Amino acid sequence: MNKYLLHILLCSTFLCPPLVQAQPQDNLSFIQQKQQEMIQANRAKNMTAKTQMNTQLAGPLAEPKSSAAPGQDSEYMFRFKMRKMMQEKMRQSGQSLWGWDPTAWQKTLAPIVVQDKGAIKSYSFTDLIEADGYLCPGSARAYKALQVALPILYKDSTPVKGDFKIIHGPALCTSLVYDFFMEGYTDKTDKTFLELDSSLKQKLISIERLSTGKKVTVVFPPSNVRGHDQVAAEAGDAILHAQEGKDMHILIEER
Repeated sequence: MNKYLLHILLCSTFLCPPLVQAQPQDNLSFIQQKQQEMIQANRAKNMTAKTQMNTQLAGPLAEPKSSAAPGQDSEYMFRFKMRKMMQEKMRQSGQSLWGWDPTAWQKTLAPIVVQDKGAIKSYSFTDLIEADGYLCPGSARAYKALQVALPILYKDSTPVKGDFKIIHGPALCTSLVYDFFMEGYTDKTDKTFLELDSSLKQKLISIERLSTGKKVTVVFPPSNVRGHDQVAAEAGDAILHAQEGKDMHILIEER
């Protein structure tokens, strides 16, 4: 009898552990649950902070007017801010992010000359394109619109910064060129001088002379070329060679 009793006791010890041994496991499960709750709370907090940060990034460019979802606009401005920071660091180091060099013909393109608070400022074609880092359809359109529209708006006089407004659609390359060109006039939240219109689907850029209300819209052919490679550079060069009525259209509105 003692032998069987001993056997039962041994089985009870190893197969049926005391209830107190389960308490650490219960406590561990409780701790893990709390950790998961904290992780989820932090993720929600980070998402809120990121959304607020993206909204604030609209500062360098005027806050976009768009029928697109707010999240899409904030995402665009976040990407713009990151690209701008990257370009500025590369420019300060004297390096080229994409390795772009203008052709001999492109070097002959006329600079964009404006008055800025009484001083004359000249922006060469290379200066403007290097704000994006590479010639592509987006950066080429930004230069071409200035080259075409400003002489129509000001005829024989020099364009005056603060007297004209640029409106363009979503294209990071275009945004970077105009943010550089309109430096000192891009911190306006009322979109007085530079407006990003995310609802624009066509490849067009409008420039309005505020003192007269006259507006010039340059409409370019659609293009699906993106990136920073030789194909993009060739597509951009084609836009630089565009002629009115053939490769682009010019619309003039008088007040």
